[in-house]
Parts: sequence; C-alpha cells; structure tokens
Amino acid sequence: MKYYKQGQLLCYIGTWMPFIILVTIFLFFYGVYMQTYLLPRIRSEYIEKPVIEINTYLIQLVHINDYVFSNSTVVITVLLHTILVLFLITLIRVVTILPGKVPKEWLNRVEGEINKMIENEENMINFHKKGSQTSTSFSSEIDDEQRLQLNSKARLELIDKSGHRFCKNCQAFKPKRCHHCRQCKTCWLKMDHHCQWLNNCIGYNNYKLFINLLGYSWLLISFIMITYSRCYYDTLNSYSSDSKLFLVSFTFLYCCFLWILLTAFTLFHLWAIKSNITTLEYCENKPRQPVQKSALENIVEVFGTNPLIWFLPIQPNTKPILD
Repeated sequence: MKYYKQGQLLCYIGTWMPFIILVTIFLFFYGVYMQTYLLPRIRSEYIEKPVIEINTYLIQLVHINDYVFSNSTVVITVLLHTILVLFLITLIRVVTILPGKVPKEWLNRVEGEINKMIENEENMINFHKKGSQTSTSFSSEIDDEQRLQLNSKARLELIDKSGHRFCKNCQAFKPKRCHHCRQCKTCWLKMDHHCQWLNNCIGYNNYKLFINLLGYSWLLISFIMITYSRCYYDTLNSYSSDSKLFLVSFTFLYCCFLWILLTAFTLFHLWAIKSNITTLEYCENKPRQPVQKSALENIVEVFGTNPLIWFLPIQPNTKPILD
C-alpha cells in the first residue's frame, strides 16, 4: 500500500521480476525432469505380482499391484530431493537475510571522536578570541555557521588521520570494505554485490549462504544433466513425437549452458574467497591494499571456524572486521 500511494508499485514489482523468472526456470526444469524422466522410470518398475491366496473354502490366484524399485531409482530420487530441499532453504534465507548494517556501537565511537575534535577546536577558537580569559559556555561564543564549519573540518581531519570513510548519501561514517548500495539506499558491511536475481544485496551476513546457494545450484544442475543425459539419448534414438523431442532437447542443452555459466561464476567466487576480495573490489580500478592472510584464514573468515556447517545453510557466528 505504501508503494501504491507513492506511485512506485510497478517499480517495486519490477524489482522482483528477475527472482520470479529464476523461480519459473527452476519449476520448469523440475517439472520437465519429473514428467519426462523420473516418473516414467518409476512407472516402468510398476508390476503385478501373482500371489496364491488360501481361504477356508477355496484356493484362488489373485494379483497384487506393487512397486519394485531398483537401487538406482531410489538413489536418484533421494539425492535429487535432498539437494532440492537444501537449495530451497538456502534460497529463502539468502533472499530474506540482510547483509548487515554498520553497528551503532561503532558509529557512536566514531561520533565521540568527532565531538571531541570539535570541542578542541571550539576551545582553541575561544582562547584566541578572549586570550587568557575563561569562558563558561562555548555555545554563546560560536554561532551555528562556525559550528557547522568546525563539524565538517573535524570530519575531514578524522577521515585523513584514521582512514575512516564517509558516505555522502547516508551522511555517516562507514568502516573499511563497507559500500553504499544505490538500489537498497543503505551502506552494507563487506558488500559484495547487489544481486538482481535475488532482489537483495550480498554482504557480510549472507555471503556464506550465497556461496552455499551457488554450490547447491551447481550440484542440482550437474545431477540433472548427468541423469537426464540417458533420457536425451533415448529420445534422440527413438520414434518420439516432435514436441517431446524438442522439450527434452531444449531442457538438456539449456542445462548444459547453465552449468557452464554457473561453474564459471562459482569458481570466481571461490577464488575471491581465497584471495579475500569482494566483487566490488575486483571491479574497482583503485589500488587495493593487500591482505596478509593465508587461504585457510580467508576461508574461515567467510565460513566460520566450525567445518561441520561449511556445507549447510547455516550462517556462522563471526564478528565483522570494522577497522
């Protein structure tokens, strides 16, 4: 309702269109895979077992319908839906969890440093105005325009001395590796990039989940591509209808295309984790100060110290590096 009153309803819906397209592609692949491969495979193992039933009055032969699943069918079904559940859980968490704002404690500490610098400047100005006389109130001696100039001067000095960065959009200080997102209109901790497909920024609080999502997506596409290759081969070498041939061929070839893109994208982010660099820092032309850490330390910084949760959709409890 808020977006409707402001005339931004269409813009808000537009931000979710890539995510809707992503979910539609996912549902398409799952539906085609089930309809053309897994369900026919299960139906082919549906048999009638003859059983002799002995009653008090007569002996009769009856048929009991039953499924006799092969080990390969059970493994394919269980693995597919296990990866699928992990993928869906991770997708929901990545979309709903924010990257993390600048902590108020850090902002209060920086503002305290600013106020201290402003107070020192006011003392110096008052001392030069009145010589050795003492003033009980600086606010009566310095007007608002001077105080505003002192505030700006103190901020610039603090940036130069301590290396803190200042966001002109948010009008607030931000720690190192913190960036302002134009779409979200917020400064995020260790921002990596704004993902249009997920309609969310990827940063400190959800970067590990994003990597898990890439991993599950790669496993899911690889699993479908490998198992579906048999269906693709059988369809090409059988007298199937043109619609089925087109559907199976399109699905398999599109899976191969997505697998190539997803592999390259996943490898890039794994390299970025090893090198302790974000996507924004990689795209910037500014020289970056190298981080003297080993590859294992960089991995632990993202995935946490507990290896048991590295491959699960669980965010580690780590503290952000602010200074």
